[in-house]
Amino acid sequence: MVTTPATSSELLNNRNRLVAKTFYRQLKTEGFSHEQIIELSASLLDLVNTDLKDTKVVHVDEARAK
Repeated sequence: MVTTPATSSELLNNRNRLVAKTFYRQLKTEGFSHEQIIELSASLLDLVNTDLKDTKVVHVDEARAK
């Protein structure tokens, strides 16, 4: 099977959806409430946002050093 950009994107979307669904089911099985899952999701987004900011600062610092 040849993977085209469209099918590659679809595969990534399907994989992400499957991982999210599995993670959600696990959290529900562990007894997390909807509110707790929302709080966890917000915390995950904050971590990603912080990581992106830190990465941007590193790239800016590297560019200035050149």
